[in-house]
Amino acid sequence: MGNRKSMPTMTGIAAISSKRSQRSISPYVNPAGDGESQSLTPDEIRTWHEKFFYDNPDGRLDKTEFRRLFRLLRQEPPERLENICDHVFRAFDVDGNGYVEFGEFLLGFAICSRGDLRSRLDYAFECYDLDSNGYITEDEIEPVLRGMYTLLGIKHVQDYPPDAVAKELMKKLDTSRDGRVTKDEFIHFLMKEGIYRNTVNPFH
Repeated sequence: MGNRKSMPTMTGIAAISSKRSQRSISPYVNPAGDGESQSLTPDEIRTWHEKFFYDNPDGRLDKTEFRRLFRLLRQEPPERLENICDHVFRAFDVDGNGYVEFGEFLLGFAICSRGDLRSRLDYAFECYDLDSNGYITEDEIEPVLRGMYTLLGIKHVQDYPPDAVAKELMKKLDTSRDGRVTKDEFIHFLMKEGIYRNTVNPFH
């Protein structure tokens, strides 16, 4: 993907999407919100290809470079994005190699801007799975919640202490009562509970 002249095919992007499922939106630019298609048009792919490779000719983003490009996707002030960016980076980094390649970026952008709710929650789960072991624990929920508070502009944190909210959310999510939350448990609960979803999901 480091070749400036080459552009990924939709087959290649589909392969990355398959990796995401095996590993088991919102104020974004150009939201469609209909949940019917995650496809980007050839013109959109070309535009993002040019933006991506203009500053990153090696074809991949580290966390610092990702933060810069992520700000183009969101309408919030940059200071609101600072605490959540690293967690979103983990969701976009499908192969877990510490970089976001163009195909991964394109897939993540497509899902976050126009994916259906289940697909967006799939990505949200990866934000909370800090050690990428396929499960979420209570101590993983709290730091991401703090990032969400900043993203949402919640000022009176003392009224909704992240540690207390994380404990309450863990009880709701952990339906099997084994001290950890699977992706299925995470998605199943948040598909039904809009109030929690609005606070937890960075990909509204």
